[in-house]
Amino acid sequence: MCKSSGTREQRGEVPASVDVDVVERRPPEDKDRVDRESLLHGERSALGAKVLTLCSAKVSLLAAGSMTLNGVLLGVLLVLLTKQPVAVSAPLDATSALDECHGHGIRFADAEGCTCFDCWTGATCYEPLPLDAAECVVQAGSGTPFLFEEYWVAHPEAAIEITPFNHVGYGADVPRLERAIRAVHRLVGNAEVDGRHIVIGVGSTEMINAALFALSQSPPADGAAPPEATIWAERPYYSGYILPSTFFESRSFHWRGNATPPTPTAAAPVIELVTSPNNPDGALRSPRLAEYDHATAIMDHAYLWPHFTATPETPISYGSERVALFTLSKATGHAATRIGWAITPDADLAARLQQFVGLIGGSLPRESALRASVILEHVTASRGEVFGFARERLLSRWERLQALFEQQAAFRLQRLEPLALDAFTGEEAYPPSPAYAWIERLDGGDALASMAGVGIAARSGLGYGASAAYVRLELLMREPDFVTLLAKLQRLLLPA
Repeated sequence: MCKSSGTREQRGEVPASVDVDVVERRPPEDKDRVDRESLLHGERSALGAKVLTLCSAKVSLLAAGSMTLNGVLLGVLLVLLTKQPVAVSAPLDATSALDECHGHGIRFADAEGCTCFDCWTGATCYEPLPLDAAECVVQAGSGTPFLFEEYWVAHPEAAIEITPFNHVGYGADVPRLERAIRAVHRLVGNAEVDGRHIVIGVGSTEMINAALFALSQSPPADGAAPPEATIWAERPYYSGYILPSTFFESRSFHWRGNATPPTPTAAAPVIELVTSPNNPDGALRSPRLAEYDHATAIMDHAYLWPHFTATPETPISYGSERVALFTLSKATGHAATRIGWAITPDADLAARLQQFVGLIGGSLPRESALRASVILEHVTASRGEVFGFARERLLSRWERLQALFEQQAAFRLQRLEPLALDAFTGEEAYPPSPAYAWIERLDGGDALASMAGVGIAARSGLGYGASAAYVRLELLMREPDFVTLLAKLQRLLLPA
């Protein structure tokens, strides 16, 4: 993917993905299991053979052994410097969480048994379900970033242990997390944080609501009460925008899902929701209504990270008419930690954002804030190693997906953005690798029904302001689940 040069740091190497050899446990007569495991092991071996690298002066990937030692030393140093009542856990067996479940599932610390991957079953996830079984369904309808799971299994040095007396009282001040967020943005270069306010909330969904509230309450120049605002997004838009805009039936704003953008006026201002890169199709977007005086925008940059798209040459830097949103879930995979944040240069706007977050949640959970801090500190200390890990896997998935779709004419994948200069790695021809496949059924039929017919759970284009001929498939699942997804797509697209 990258070419080395004298002006860049020596390339590091991400440890090969955790693989579990179960040949000795295999009954020789179980051909279905042998075929499925051979396919999976072949896919993962080919991928693991690649050098996972981001070759840039900004990125220096570390070997697994060094990362383990460095992670522990970093944790000790952080304790000494910050005097936080936190201890970093000793490194664990990197394969134990997967090995107990034969590589077809994972066992979590708070679970009684294995959580099996799609189309595997049994107490230890040893039994494969036939691909055409009704119970064999690939979950490609969510955005859960299990893609990152392997990386964090191999990096237990980023763990934390929280003492029982750590911040037992109320309080919303999380300076360590704010420092960690600023450091990651400076490392990547995807957002300007100097001279900006950062407001942290419980996930990006809360921050979308907070931004709608904050922008709709901007006082007019004459000091009158703010007029009701219209919420609008270009199609196809993220399906998660509709509910925050309509659920509370707010008198401050209302949703308008029309294809044609409304005209902003003093009596009818518009808040535009812009996702860039876009969910569902990965397109890079700018506000359509930027030239109007009474238009503001929420810039949802959940996917503006090196594993999805090229980093712009200049970090994004918006004025008080826009709010930039980011989320931990798509940056590192920690969706359940529920951390999202907004960036704005405007102190009054930041105060209104914080007012909403404080009213809805009281304050940010200390445990979530501490976990996010340690994770982001690991990202910065490793020079973005996790981004390289996710990037290689997504590129590989897009290569396999595009090769499959090129062999048929019934469905069409979205056209990806052109190659671009990536400021993070210095790579001049950086291909995009979006989180989702946006697929059109060319005869105009129900694309979701087509997927369901072969055991693929997806999301209809109807939820994104498109027609039923479109469907969204997530590509953020675990590698074994992606291999099963490809097998099912092959049955749909290339029937025997």
